[in-house]
Amino acid sequence: MLGFFLQEIVLKYAVIGKGKTGSHIIDLLKERKLSYGVFDSQNTITPEALKDYDVAICFVNAPTFRLLKPILVYSQIPLVIGTTGIEWDESLLSEIKEAKCRWIKSANFSIGINLINEILSNNFSKLKSIYPNYQFKIHEEHHEKKLDAPSGTALRFAEILDHPIEITHTREGDTLGIHSVSLITQDETLTITHKVNNRIVFAEGAVAATYLFNDLEPGIYEFETLINKNT
Repeated sequence: MLGFFLQEIVLKYAVIGKGKTGSHIIDLLKERKLSYGVFDSQNTITPEALKDYDVAICFVNAPTFRLLKPILVYSQIPLVIGTTGIEWDESLLSEIKEAKCRWIKSANFSIGINLINEILSNNFSKLKSIYPNYQFKIHEEHHEKKLDAPSGTALRFAEILDHPIEITHTREGDTLGIHSVSLITQDETLTITHKVNNRIVFAEGAVAATYLFNDLEPGIYEFETLINKNT
């Protein structure tokens, strides 16, 4: 499953955003003795500055990402994006492709979450043909400072299941992320739950994504699609 993590690719990383996940990315790059630079409010990002880097990892909020997007597009740097709350419509997809940019995005870079996406796609969806009467429910919990609700991960679950679904959420404390998806019938309930114990999982997934740019044509790619192709 994780074979692509082991590739010995020496890259120089531009880390955009020094928030909770960005800080873990920096720690991970330090631990692996990889070269990196940080862009935040103290170090303004420019296309010229990005020329010194091979790849960028961006974990900023949606308003900040919208402000940075013209610079990121113009630089054409391969980009891993963990920002949620962005509408990835056809016009944006076309813009990125025409600009010859290669972006990999995900609402959640946890490998476990992406495995659940695969389970939902290949197994949960089949259950709809087995049970004559059923309903799906999704619940997610995050820290009180998370702005978007429901989370991008919960919305991705709903997109995969392609069925009217009740999504509930809570925002409290410093919860790193808990996602549950349930199939409920008259006689039984089947639930899959994913809980983040350490934010480092997002950093590990985002860094792993930087190994997947080889042979990608210009465009925007889902992380889960790429890792499924490489496992």
